[in-house]
Amino acid sequence: KLLVQSNNLDRFKTILAITFTNKAVGEMKARIIDMLKLFSSDISLTEPHPMFEAICNELSISPEKLHSKSKLILKHIVHNYGGFDVSTIDGFTHRIIRTFAYDLNLPINFEVELDQDQLLNEAVDRLISRAGSDENLTNLLVDFAIEKADDDKSWDISYDFNKIAKLLVNENDITALNTLKNKSLEDFKALKKQLVSQIKTIENLIVETAEATLNLINECGLQYDDFNRKSLPNHFEKLQRKDYNVSFDSNWQTDLIEGNTLYPKRVTEFIASTIESIQPNLSDAFTKTKALIYEVKFKKAVYRNITPLSVLNAIQKELDSLKEEQNKMLISEFNKIISNEIKNQPTPFIYERLGEKFKHYFIDEFQDTSTLQWQNLVPLLDNALSSANGTTMLVGDAKQAIYRWRGGEAEQFIDLYNKTVNPFHVEPNVLALETNYRSSKEIIDFNNSFFKFLSERYFSLADYADLYQNSSQNKHSDYEGYVNLQFLDIQKEDDATELYASQTLETIQQCLDNDYALSDICVLVRKKKEGVKIANYLTEKGMNITSSETLLLKNSDKVDFLS
Repeated sequence: KLLVQSNNLDRFKTILAITFTNKAVGEMKARIIDMLKLFSSDISLTEPHPMFEAICNELSISPEKLHSKSKLILKHIVHNYGGFDVSTIDGFTHRIIRTFAYDLNLPINFEVELDQDQLLNEAVDRLISRAGSDENLTNLLVDFAIEKADDDKSWDISYDFNKIAKLLVNENDITALNTLKNKSLEDFKALKKQLVSQIKTIENLIVETAEATLNLINECGLQYDDFNRKSLPNHFEKLQRKDYNVSFDSNWQTDLIEGNTLYPKRVTEFIASTIESIQPNLSDAFTKTKALIYEVKFKKAVYRNITPLSVLNAIQKELDSLKEEQNKMLISEFNKIISNEIKNQPTPFIYERLGEKFKHYFIDEFQDTSTLQWQNLVPLLDNALSSANGTTMLVGDAKQAIYRWRGGEAEQFIDLYNKTVNPFHVEPNVLALETNYRSSKEIIDFNNSFFKFLSERYFSLADYADLYQNSSQNKHSDYEGYVNLQFLDIQKEDDATELYASQTLETIQQCLDNDYALSDICVLVRKKKEGVKIANYLTEKGMNITSSETLLLKNSDKVDFLS
């Protein structure tokens, strides 16, 4: 629409579209070009695409004018394809850092390391190799290996260090890691000693409370089987032995707290009244020990991770040394570098050149934008919105947020379209895409009912409930579609994977019987190992499938024959 409105054929060079994956970038570029090709073809005048009609109506122009203008725009984009900017957000930040490397005091010809784990593992290996030359570090590593061996775990400490090192490249952990930046090995050693003392005190308190509770039961002349299934006394016996592998979701615990019956019907009236008289004491002891168990488990978890955490700064130093030696930068660093540079700057200098080039921004899948990414983009977008005819379009669906594990913050999007937060000086125009052009009727009906059900039953926060309550969509396709949910009754002794695979095969067979082709069918799983097992099962049953496993050379009959 922007290009059709403008008399300047170079207008597309002032537009930047941002999405999240390289595949999405390719798809977006292809769709734009394909749509322009369609608009440029003669068929658009006789059988116009809905978007073609919508643009004609919105801009009040004739189909012939849009048709001819599309030809000019398409030709100009193809002849100046380098100026056709659709990028991933990581690619965009990389471009900024590459352009302003000198201003940011970075090596001009740095290499971007995409395989972050490899560099982290190398840093950990270098740290461990220093054992023997650094006395404090050596003692710490040896003590940690012994602790692991005492817990019947592998003495190999590299696994724990490699796992904890990933915190260094996770945007979600930046704030927490900054609080540990100035802590030394001695500080962690002191904390470890303090935790040992606290854990011992709490455990003694749990044991004392459990013993006092069991003594109360005995002094009252009660037997363990006077309680339903002996559950209550057995619980306190476990605590007396420092066995904290207990659950807190049993029915007897609810009965204890709510003052319900704790004994079977067969007990005498005297025993029943005795139990009822001490029930408040039992309830207090249970509540007290429950809180203490959570506390001791938390402190033990902290204790187990103190040693790996204590060497984070050392791993960071080794990582920095490696990056300097190999002239590399981690892709995860880009957002942090830009954030540190533009912080507290009203007009960040690194954006000045880009701000002059781009006047229109389109950000897709906005719900997966991290806090740091959004904070970095705001000055650039604000500059566009402050200029004449500048625009910003944010597109997303908070329900589809899948990148929270790497900093994605769907709440940013919720706050923007609810207008509770607005970082810009202009009032946003919120448009809901009420019509689903992709899905069939049954799928849309199912989603509408399912989302409404969720909004009414499972959300305590109003923002989330409203999100699902207001997500009903209208139908566009005439295709009926089909939705079927099946729940398998799986017992402990059953092989769950075998049952899932068997049911999958049965469903596929039903589809084939209904004249669908194998190429029409896709099997989605939660984890890769589940996909491998189902793929192997289907292959064994003679199904001709395509999966990441079947494409491996080792699974090729021809390669196997040649070898």
